[in-house]
Amino acid sequence: MPPEQKDPRIPIKSLRTYQGDVEEALHKNNLGTTNIFVAEQKRKEKEPVDLKQQEVKTENRNKFFVTIGISLFILGIIAVGGVYYLKNKEQVVVIQKTKALISFSQEKDFVIENSTRAKLSSEILSENKSFKLPPNSVLYINTTTAKGDKADVSSVLTTLAPAMPASLERAFEGEYMIGVYSFDKNSPFIILSTKDFGSSWSGMLKWEKDIVSDLGKIFEVPEDSSTVSGVWADKALKNKDLRILKDSNKNTVLLYSFIDKNTLVITRNEAIFSAVLGKYVISQQER
Repeated sequence: MPPEQKDPRIPIKSLRTYQGDVEEALHKNNLGTTNIFVAEQKRKEKEPVDLKQQEVKTENRNKFFVTIGISLFILGIIAVGGVYYLKNKEQVVVIQKTKALISFSQEKDFVIENSTRAKLSSEILSENKSFKLPPNSVLYINTTTAKGDKADVSSVLTTLAPAMPASLERAFEGEYMIGVYSFDKNSPFIILSTKDFGSSWSGMLKWEKDIVSDLGKIFEVPEDSSTVSGVWADKALKNKDLRILKDSNKNTVLLYSFIDKNTLVITRNEAIFSAVLGKYVISQQER
């Protein structure tokens, strides 16, 4: 009897199914139904955290944009305010230029009516000593009527300089300015306008003998003849002819100059004269 032969056919593995694959995967990864449930719960618990973080990020971004918006709004207000301030400041400067012969930093009003020479001189001298603005600043001493209008130059000169020749007083008209110039040492100055250069020039020469008695207190010029020579001399400065008065130490204590045919400047010394002249030239160019 022939030996029993083995069937060479290899058994065909049964068809794979989705269910089988899942069971096999579970078996390989040692996962069970409980493990799947736990994993799912963890995923669901994590989701709210992620959403909360997202909400926080969104809120922070919104706060950032709100802050930027507010900052830009504030900057806009500041910019508008700055422009408004500068325009107002420009208007003030324009008013100052038209109100006085040279630009000024500060103004002080003095009512000239019913005032005396001693009182007006003392007030000017007091302002000269108390003026504290930086060098090259100008205090405008605005002499006014009781109603607040600018006083006529003749009433000011009559009060301030009673010894001035009548012909000289009549020669001055229109604009004038009394002020204090801040330098290494404060000094008053007077600017007068004239309609008649010839009469003004000859009148000033006549007034030289009495000008110290009239204006000496304002400019702190000693009236003692032992310290002031009383002799006036000519001098040229910045292409201008000056008449100067010196003390016994050869220091200028008072001077005057016609800086043009219609304008007279009276002040203490050459340094203040040069400073006032410079401001006058600039003011005339800007008018």
